Amino acid sequence: MKPLEKKPGSRILLYLLLLIAALSIMFGLKNCRRFSHGPAAGADTLKVAMQYAPGSFYVDGDTLAGRDYEALVALNIPYRIYPITDPAEGLSGLRQGRYDLVIADLPQTADSARDYIFTEPIYLDRQVLVQRVDSDGATPAITSPLQLGGKTVTVPDGSPMASRLANLAREIGENININPRRATTERLLTELALGADSVSLVVANSTLAAEIAREYPTLDYSVPVSLTQFQSWVLRPSDARLRDSLNSRLRRLDR
Repeated sequence: MKPLEKKPGSRILLYLLLLIAALSIMFGLKNCRRFSHGPAAGADTLKVAMQYAPGSFYVDGDTLAGRDYEALVALNIPYRIYPITDPAEGLSGLRQGRYDLVIADLPQTADSARDYIFTEPIYLDRQVLVQRVDSDGATPAITSPLQLGGKTVTVPDGSPMASRLANLAREIGENININPRRATTERLLTELALGADSVSLVVANSTLAAEIAREYPTLDYSVPVSLTQFQSWVLRPSDARLRDSLNSRLRRLDR
């Protein structure tokens, strides 16, 4: 795959576009807090850390939308949303007791199941390799996860994607260089799409990658790096009764 040609001023344009994207997220989070109370909020209000991400939880005009947000609203329970951009931030708050529930880009894996408990699946997803191609529909440079040996893959710092890549490296018998960054997956994909030198490969959930690729069609996310996985909400191990209550409500939504 040929690298994108760097034209004069392209780096300035890249930084400007990333700044605009960051400001958009900050503005969205500010608006989220204006609508962060659920019905009949009170002492028993559920404190929910929810990741701001396309398709899952986002601002649409002056209202909130997204798959996870709509599922939470449909449960008809009192809640307060605490918008986050980093899953690790949500897990830290969960452990410290600041949140009761984390809704974020956290696939249920054997590693995460040792430290947390999960609701029943809200939807199915899988982890994919995202890379830039020369044009929409072009064949990507990497067509199989077996080709990742010796490559550097960027993921958000603290993301379970790093664990999946480490497992994949053992499966293929070659080292995969994992580059953790203090950035959201959305930002990493934006940097990748805009040609940032520091990002060439990113692992993300397929649903998020598809949302970002709608805006940047030169992003290819056709190479899976995991099997289909459950996307569930996360709780502390001590909150099994709360999980059971949420599961009961979620089952009724499916009827």
